[in-house]
Amino acid sequence: MDFDFNSDQYMLRDSVRRFLDDQAGPAQVRASGAAFDAQLWQGLCELGLPSLLVPEAHEGTGLGLLDAALLWEDMGRALLPAPLIQTMVVSDTLVRQASAEQAAQWLPALASGQARWTWAQHEADRDPSWLQVQARPQGQGWQINGQKMLVPAAASATHLLVSARGSDGQAGLFVCEVGAAGLTIAPHHSIDDHSGLCKVSFAATPAQPLAGGTQAVERLLNVSALAASLQMVGVATAAMDLALDYAKQRSQFGQPIGAFQAIKHKFADMLVALEGARSCAYHAAWALADEDSSAPVAVSMAKAASSDMCRLVCNEALQIHGGVGFTHAFDVHWFMRRGKYLEHAFGDASWHRERVAANLLDASLPA
Repeated sequence: MDFDFNSDQYMLRDSVRRFLDDQAGPAQVRASGAAFDAQLWQGLCELGLPSLLVPEAHEGTGLGLLDAALLWEDMGRALLPAPLIQTMVVSDTLVRQASAEQAAQWLPALASGQARWTWAQHEADRDPSWLQVQARPQGQGWQINGQKMLVPAAASATHLLVSARGSDGQAGLFVCEVGAAGLTIAPHHSIDDHSGLCKVSFAATPAQPLAGGTQAVERLLNVSALAASLQMVGVATAAMDLALDYAKQRSQFGQPIGAFQAIKHKFADMLVALEGARSCAYHAAWALADEDSSAPVAVSMAKAASSDMCRLVCNEALQIHGGVGFTHAFDVHWFMRRGKYLEHAFGDASWHRERVAANLLDASLPA
């Protein structure tokens, strides 16, 4: 049985990689800062990337999560600051949960790049499933009250997908337009300002509900955790490549530092951890794409493995650079910053290990 990606998927990956190598990466991050780069977004839209998971019936490409997996890894490798990954993750939910009328309203604009989406999940608790934001029916619609934290790319988004708790106590998903009454966005200062993390407040903000309830929220969390895992694989790959280049150039005692066994041991440990996490993330992408019953466990295993791996690889890459790795003259610290944010996004390694343990215990108990 062939577990590899097919030639079409690799061709898509290679074309996106060429674009990102030319238009993104640390140089672009330095140039644009935390500001939204409209030119970069236009280039991503011309490649058709926002439309990747949107069906052809709604002017999309009609591909799946396995196709996105390779791209999300390369977007991590390129430190992509545009709200593309968030838009793609949200599109998976809209395709599944939006009504026919809602899909016709939102998906074509999302596919063309005219609309930029992100989703608001995190609140003031380490548990990403903990929800206190309230959604209540009001007249013919719904209103949301509360506050979300660490919402990526909110300042450059046109729409927010918000997880909230309804009057029955059940979690659900709601769509708010940026600029709606009672919605305010304020930037968070964070270790990775280029992720555009924001605090979003809702005060009787109009919203449209999606179908699916708690199951839709859980799948969205799984897809988001998968995207973060794959980005960390890309981040770590880039950090290790930078360290390898530096180890070939930096000399001590008349030879490159990469010739020393202590440095070789570091690279061996980095590569083993990286390839293991990559395999876990690819398996999780397959499980989610195939809607396998093991998908939640596979995603949590991937997120825990990728988080531990990215921390190890970025720390070692910085150590190989030495003190200069902390300076802005070298790029490795940008990847360490992005990795540290992604490590804690959508559940850290400890939370996902607890989730795996809970799933295994539930499965072992008699019905």
